[in-house]
Amino acid sequence: MVNRIDNHIRLMTALNLTYYVGIDCGPWIEPVSPNVFCDPDDMTRLLSHYYKGKPRRFWESVRVFPETWVEELKNIHCAVVVCQRVYPDCRWEDVIFSMSPKLVLQEDLHGCERQQLRGKKYVRTWAEKKYYGLRPYKPWPIFPGEYNLILWRRRDFQVDGMEDCRWKTLRRLREWVTG
Repeated sequence: MVNRIDNHIRLMTALNLTYYVGIDCGPWIEPVSPNVFCDPDDMTRLLSHYYKGKPRRFWESVRVFPETWVEELKNIHCAVVVCQRVYPDCRWEDVIFSMSPKLVLQEDLHGCERQQLRGKKYVRTWAEKKYYGLRPYKPWPIFPGEYNLILWRRRDFQVDGMEDCRWKTLRRLREWVTG
């Protein structure tokens, strides 16, 4: 089932995207479940604002593709790519680069494969996670400050209003060092 997509919706609405697409290699994928959102009230408010009082319109924008392998998406343009619960030894960097997304979100990383986008066309960001209001749905309490999600930004994509912050130089230095 499609579940825990709060961060996906935050990115979708922030970038003013039209469709939410879910893929899975399994034979069945369903976008409706009682656990589709971590915080249903917050998502209803967000979708009500985005769809001008008609949050149910979101479900009309959902497209799901069961029995679809990630490799089949090569060269299909996507504004945002979300990797959730990736099996070990699945390396999809080339597929992600071919899609040329503005943002790549990796969620639910414990025990899963992390895609390495560092040094290519992407930088790992922290400020944008706060800007978009991204929240982990399964934080790991063992390491303080570890949020079980990584957000990558394409180097040539700038978030409106982020460049004017007074800590721009420090933020750029941190991005250069970390990714």
